[in-house]
Amino acid sequence: MPEFSIIVPIYKVEKYLEICIDSIIGQSFCNFELILVDDGSPDTCGEICDRYSSSDTRVKVVHKENGGLSSARNAGLDIATGKYVIFIDSDDFWDDASALEHIHINLTETDADVLVFTAKRYYESEDKYTYIITSDVDRTKIIDKDVNASIRYMIENNIYRAAAWNKVVKKSIIDSYSMRFKDGYLSEDMDWCGDLLLYAQRFDFYDNPFYAYRQQRNGSITAGKAEKLISDKLYMCEKGYRQALKLEDKEKTELLASYYAYEYSVLLGVSSGVKNRELLSKVKNLQILLNYDISRKVKKVKKLKKYIGYSLTRRALCFFVKIKK
Repeated sequence: MPEFSIIVPIYKVEKYLEICIDSIIGQSFCNFELILVDDGSPDTCGEICDRYSSSDTRVKVVHKENGGLSSARNAGLDIATGKYVIFIDSDDFWDDASALEHIHINLTETDADVLVFTAKRYYESEDKYTYIITSDVDRTKIIDKDVNASIRYMIENNIYRAAAWNKVVKKSIIDSYSMRFKDGYLSEDMDWCGDLLLYAQRFDFYDNPFYAYRQQRNGSITAGKAEKLISDKLYMCEKGYRQALKLEDKEKTELLASYYAYEYSVLLGVSSGVKNRELLSKVKNLQILLNYDISRKVKKVKKLKKYIGYSLTRRALCFFVKIKK
């Protein structure tokens, strides 16, 4: 059995695909399977996948009709046989050939259900990187056997976010809870990562931003779909909040709601392009989530709202997002 199943959902990325695949094939740790899911891509991606498969027995290829990111990831999960699962988006890449080896060393030590790693944004037009997690992280507080304490530390320091691609997940957890990504949503990672907070009993952390998250790519999965993105994020936040309130473990309620509170803060910051008043009204009605302020960033948003009000806070966050980009 391979130690890792690395799943790559692929659609219209022929310019970047070989860079992505080569960054995985070139890892010093070799005990993995690479699952390339051609999601009905109309370009040469399918041919590129087949070429790699014919020259490396670790590479498996799935050709399917176009169904979107969730569908492609799920198709990879259906055939994955590794002990752990890792996702990488097909326009991104890993820039450290020893990353998988170090992740394996960490997991051998802790046997964690979920390992979180850092990443950086890559701006191709400027050929520069910016780091997503910049604060010092104390790994000992994450590998703590008190899972709630571990989660609290990660949320407080904005380490645990709604991204499937910066997590290594034990396949037995995925199978035990029949975990799959929800089709038809642009914010599918939010729900997936929220569920992991409920199911995982031990976490780990690898402090190396080897994952390069490509920015500003024309034709990327979420480009030009602002209103649907806001609507989907709102749905996930509402669903997650309701789920949190139903939990018997009240500390877990606070933790899960705080995870979604951070994502709600992000939602406020990306809502500037939306003109749909009904949708914006629904976003405003969920501001109760900001009361769950374990995250330092949520605390700042809550404090800002107290002094300048909801509307100006949303505008300020939208401005901040534009500057950050």
